[in-house]
Amino acid sequence: MWVFRMLLTLVLVVIVTGFAMLNSNETATVTVWPKTLVFYEVPLVLLLFEALVLGAVVWFVVSIFHEIALRRQIRRLKRENSDLNQEIAGLHSISLQEIAGQATQGDTSAPGI
Repeated sequence: MWVFRMLLTLVLVVIVTGFAMLNSNETATVTVWPKTLVFYEVPLVLLLFEALVLGAVVWFVVSIFHEIALRRQIRRLKRENSDLNQEIAGLHSISLQEIAGQATQGDTSAPGI
């Protein structure tokens, strides 16, 4: 599996490097805020790199919040699991005679008991 991952990474690096070399002379005009913030003659490779970095930062922030939510859910499920295990342990300590005695005391209208 690690070989496939490394091979995929190598192919992606070669593709990105080739794309950057083919477009090294290309420029673009970027308008961030209309009629206020305009960048002229910005290299296309720089724009692509900045978009990659911005995407990575957004992904990182979203991943942090997702990780926090997952950890909170795991903590809640562990607590619930512990409570259920304690309830099961308590049920193991009750004898069948106690259960039968409680059933007859609690339900006097049942025929045959």
